[in-house]
Amino acid sequence: MRALKPVDSYDPPRNATRPSKLLAWAIAAIGLALAANAHSYPERPIKIIVPTNAGGEVDTLVRIFQRAFQENDLLPVKTVVVNMPGAGGTLGTRKIKDSRADGYTIGVWTPGIVTSKAMGIAKYDHSSFEIIGRTGYSDLGFGVNSDSKFNSIQELIEQSKANPKSLQVATNIGLPVHLIPLMFAESAGTDFKFIQIGGGSKRLSSILGGHTDMAMFSLLAFIQYKDAGIKPLVVLSEQRTSLFPDVPTAKEIGVDLVMQDTRIWLAPKGTPPERIELIATALRTAMELPEVKKEFKTLGIHTTFGDAAELQPFLDNMLERVTPLVAKARGR
Repeated sequence: MRALKPVDSYDPPRNATRPSKLLAWAIAAIGLALAANAHSYPERPIKIIVPTNAGGEVDTLVRIFQRAFQENDLLPVKTVVVNMPGAGGTLGTRKIKDSRADGYTIGVWTPGIVTSKAMGIAKYDHSSFEIIGRTGYSDLGFGVNSDSKFNSIQELIEQSKANPKSLQVATNIGLPVHLIPLMFAESAGTDFKFIQIGGGSKRLSSILGGHTDMAMFSLLAFIQYKDAGIKPLVVLSEQRTSLFPDVPTAKEIGVDLVMQDTRIWLAPKGTPPERIELIATALRTAMELPEVKKEFKTLGIHTTFGDAAELQPFLDNMLERVTPLVAKARGR
């Protein structure tokens, strides 16, 4: 699976107290767009559906944008975040899909929108939505309890090879947290036992409680829960990250696997393109704000916006790649 484009720099602008010319232009463009739509859209709050519990990784990202919209007048109306966890994200994504296509209901999810379809958990995929854009991405990694007997990913792989399926991986069946570790195991020449646990907070509790051995998390999660007692053993990035400089990449240990955790903003199919563009412009502008850049850097999120033209082939390719793994995934 191809990786998304790497970010050029994490450094915020030197003059963090004044917006750049690009930022000022973008804010002015939003003003003009809003003026042109003053009598039609938006006239009431925009609902943002998050298919996870409050406080999770997706929710954390959405709240950053919600604050940026309000504090910088990037939208003339408030945004309301509605958390709809359950069924591997399909409760929330189905609500987005089935909402009125008027720009007043949007949502955010992951490439799980593709894997759920491949696994037969959902009857729809990314093609059933209007893609607004991708707001950055985080590198991924596999982690264990800080007190784990495994001090390196090599030790973990060696034990797994010696005792196939002895290593228990906490997962959420049918989502990327299931299929990506499966890809890793296939490439490493070993065999993991996948245990259905659920969302990120449940997988974290399973690892910390010693009920399972390993799970996949984004670097954002490793940062957030470091003090709770979790540590990464390997990252799935092209190069080592400055946030965890001692943690090797999968490529370094001979596993050719590079993946990122992407956050995709979605709208119901048929939402007017000018309304999609207005929201996309607000997202792009928010990502240029110094305070947002600073928060993204702290959370290990690459500050790059991807539009629908970039995301469509990426998601198409992902669907093509994961579909052959379905039979194996269902048997594990």
